[in-house]
Amino acid sequence: MIYKFKILSEEDDKFFMDVEILSEQTFYDFHNFIQEELEYDSSFLAKFFIANHNLQRKQEIPLIVDKKLVKNILTMDKAVLANFIKDAHQKLIYLFDILNNRTFFIELVETISDSASRYYPICTDFGGEIPQQFGKKNNKINVFDDEDDDIDIFHSKKAAPVLDDEEEDFTPEPFEKDINFESEEETEQDEPESTDTDEFDDTEDIDETDIEK
Repeated sequence: MIYKFKILSEEDDKFFMDVEILSEQTFYDFHNFIQEELEYDSSFLAKFFIANHNLQRKQEIPLIVDKKLVKNILTMDKAVLANFIKDAHQKLIYLFDILNNRTFFIELVETISDSASRYYPICTDFGGEIPQQFGKKNNKINVFDDEDDDIDIFHSKKAAPVLDDEEEDFTPEPFEKDINFESEEETEQDEPESTDTDEFDDTEDIDETDIEK
């Protein structure tokens, strides 16, 4: 027998993933498949919860457990799906980010006969954007968040008026001085040239007078 589950995100209503898995497979098989399909780092802890129709957490099925502290709890590798799926619309909660209490909601949508041509578990449908494995989605740039934060910070630095004001305060003074200094030099150079020309013209006039005499 095959269980067909629909996986939904509590953060993004556009995300979904349909998974078909054999009833005799374990929650560990289910866990590994979710991690691989979403390209998560499977070295981090996760938990399943058997939930009621109001999505209240009931029985916990952890990935690992400290047997010295907790007894009589089945871990994922020991928990067979068929032993926990008792309702035609059985609901599960998959806690994939324990530190931030971020979860997927899982519901049994169909029970079908298995196919010998398929290898299970298998994803039969998928949509939306994959939620980040860690942290709140609003705080990352789908992983895509850190990038948005970086862009905002960068823009704020570019818009800061401090550097622009300093340039405006110091730039005009030397710039005006340079212009005045150059204009004075050009004036001084022009005046002697005009004087020399006048003297030369006067000399020519004197010479012509002497010749007439």
